[in-house]
Amino acid sequence: MTALSCQALDVSIAGIRVANALDLELAPGELWGLLGPNGVGKTTLLKCLAGLTPADRGAIRIGENPLAGMTRREVAQRLGMLQQHTVYLFDSSALQIALTGRHPHLKRWDRESADDVRYAESALQAVDLDGFAERGVTSLSGGEARRLAFAALLVQDPQVLLLDEPTNHLDLRHQLQIMEIASALVADARRTALAALHDVNLAARFCSHVLMLFGDGAWQAGPCAEMLGRDALERLYGCRVEVVETAAGPRFHPVSAERPSAAWLSRKP
Repeated sequence: MTALSCQALDVSIAGIRVANALDLELAPGELWGLLGPNGVGKTTLLKCLAGLTPADRGAIRIGENPLAGMTRREVAQRLGMLQQHTVYLFDSSALQIALTGRHPHLKRWDRESADDVRYAESALQAVDLDGFAERGVTSLSGGEARRLAFAALLVQDPQVLLLDEPTNHLDLRHQLQIMEIASALVADARRTALAALHDVNLAARFCSHVLMLFGDGAWQAGPCAEMLGRDALERLYGCRVEVVETAAGPRFHPVSAERPSAAWLSRKP
C-alpha cells in the first residue's frame, strides 16, 4: 500500500532543476527526511507534491488517486502541509487558528462542533500551548507561532504530512517534541510524513528513509541505514563530515577543512 507516490516527476523553479525523473513511494508507517543544501528546491518539491505548484512532467498520486483529478478539498482531507514560514497578518485567537484544521472536513455551512473544539484544545496542549487558546496570534513569538501551525495540522488529521522545516525557530526541547509527535503519528496511526530538515542528526534519529536532493535534478532515496554516511553527506553539503558513533547510532558533524581567513575584517567600506 502506498500513501503518496510520484512517477517520472520533473520539477524545476526559476530555471533551477530540482528533480529529474523522480520515482518515489511513501508507505504508511514511514517517516521520510528530505535533505539538501539551501536553494536546492526542497520547498518547491514539497509544494509540488501537495499540488500547490505544477510539475514539469510526471504524475503524483495520493493513495490510488491521481492528484491532478482531486479537488483541493479532497486533497486537504488526505494531505496536510506545514509551510516553511509561519506569519499571521491578522489577529485571531490561537484556538481559532487551530480550528482551521477542521475546515476540510466540514460542509459548506457547518460550524465546528464541541468535539472539534476539544480536539483543537488537546492539540494546543500537545505542543505546549495550553493556556494560549484566547491568546492573539500576532503576539506570539516565532517558536510559539510555529508550534501553533503544527497544532492546526494535527487538528486537520491528514494521512500524509508534508513538513517544511518543522523545527524552524524552535529550541532544542521543542524540536524534539515536534519530531516525536510526528514520529508517533507515523508509527502508531500508520500515517506517512515527509519532512524537509536541515539537521541531519534529527533525520538520523527519527526518519526511516531519506530523499537527498544534490542539485541539477540529481537525487537519491532509500532507508536511512543505507543512505546516511560520510561520502553521501559530503557530496550533499560540499563540506567534510565527521561520523561519531553513539549508542543511538551514528551522528554527523561538519568539519572545517581549514581555519577561515578573517582578512575581510580589516577591510573598510
